[in-house]
Amino acid sequence: MNRPAARDATEHGFRGAVREFAVPVEQGLVAAFAHAVGQPDPSVPPPTFAVVADRFDPEYPRRPPVGRGWVDGVPATWLHVEQWFTFHAPVPVGPTLTARRGPGRTWHRDGRSGGLTFVEERTELVDAGGRLCVATGWVDVQTEADHTGLTNAQRAPDPGPVVRGRDGEHVLVDPLTATHIVLYVAAAGDFHPLHHDDAYARAEGYPSIFAPGMLTLALTAGALLAARPARPVQELTARFRAQVWPGDTLFASWAEADDGAWSVRTRNQHDTTVLELRARCAPA
Repeated sequence: MNRPAARDATEHGFRGAVREFAVPVEQGLVAAFAHAVGQPDPSVPPPTFAVVADRFDPEYPRRPPVGRGWVDGVPATWLHVEQWFTFHAPVPVGPTLTARRGPGRTWHRDGRSGGLTFVEERTELVDAGGRLCVATGWVDVQTEADHTGLTNAQRAPDPGPVVRGRDGEHVLVDPLTATHIVLYVAAAGDFHPLHHDDAYARAEGYPSIFAPGMLTLALTAGALLAARPARPVQELTARFRAQVWPGDTLFASWAEADDGAWSVRTRNQHDTTVLELRARCAPA
């Protein structure tokens, strides 16, 4: 049952009222998400699977309302710039989990184009016994100007020479297609039309649809964890640096730091960094 939980839960990292709703972890949904992000085992939830909570959130803003025209509730001056995950217990397949969702941190910074306001939305998934399985935070930045000009500039007619894969790099997708994007948004529940409706995207000033940053993150995290020794991941923190468009080829490379964390760079075929990821795993 969906029910509000108007309580302050700062002990869990929330900074205001928290609402709760049910998230059924069905095997079919796990398989659809795994296929969409290239994970070979459709029975295991991929690392970023917790984002499927969006599908079940009755107040989710990026879902077109049934029976009415699309009204974009996300201002054009807001941009998804960061996502983090902390993993506490495996997400069980079959049971229904409870999502707790509410505001997290808010902070301000001056940028080259003016003031920037960062706003975090925090989500936790807990099992029937109240055990926390995973927490994740979506961080938006509010700018003083519409960001569509920025994204258009990232797809100039001649963005630069093609840089082929280097030694040590892993090919994530070659090339990314609109089908990849649609499969992901259908599985994850990110139904914003900028990611699947080309006519809408062009009407809004974009050159085409573009991939959700979370798709790039899912592909990157999956490749990292498949290629390195099997130690449980404890934290992921990603920063989205550039848009990813249909036709792009994505490469990832990583290195282990002295503290045992992994630093990952994902780039496109023009050697533009599109994602930076830091992953911390359990000690060996």
